[in-house]
Amino acid sequence: MTPLTVRSHYSLMWGTCAPAAICAAARQRGYSRLALTDADNLYGLWPFLDGCEAEGLQPIVGAEVTAPKSPLRAVCLVENPVGYRNLCGLITRRHCDPEFDLESGVTRHAEGLVVLTRSPELLARWHHAGLAVYGALPRRPDGAALRLRQAARRLGVPTVATPGSFFLDPAEFSLHRVLRAIAGNTTLDRLPAGAAAPADAWLA
Repeated sequence: MTPLTVRSHYSLMWGTCAPAAICAAARQRGYSRLALTDADNLYGLWPFLDGCEAEGLQPIVGAEVTAPKSPLRAVCLVENPVGYRNLCGLITRRHCDPEFDLESGVTRHAEGLVVLTRSPELLARWHHAGLAVYGALPRRPDGAALRLRQAARRLGVPTVATPGSFFLDPAEFSLHRVLRAIAGNTTLDRLPAGAAAPADAWLA
């Protein structure tokens, strides 16, 4: 089992920990491989690679790419140097293009990447476009997860578990909520439902 959706404090106002601390915890908890997938950036890449080397972990380079005007997102994992170059290009386009479209952007930069999505529609379109795409099952199954499983089964596409980690231990949930309140310019008691990750979104 390999954690594929882990965020560090480079996912600003979401993650709570430095890449080195995440790597140390992952080794302590028995993992041999680990992906770091911060949102729309690779700022933590070099500390992550150093941490993996120090802990004897096999690193998986990646990022979660979001859509600025919709809730759609995709986790892109690097397979080879071409994939790394494409991920850098995709993230650059995400930041520089005010009309950035996730579906076409990922399709254009897909070579050398493995793409994980929770959207049944994107799963089907990216599969038909020839991308290496997987269904990404969330921590808490719901109706959308059921539709994703059904779509993946119909298409013959594999699914992977992506519970998502934003902090290392349950005690850090309160810090995560403080960060989310700061990001929303609100107080903890007014933090909207869904504005923070669930309390069990730690690296188990």
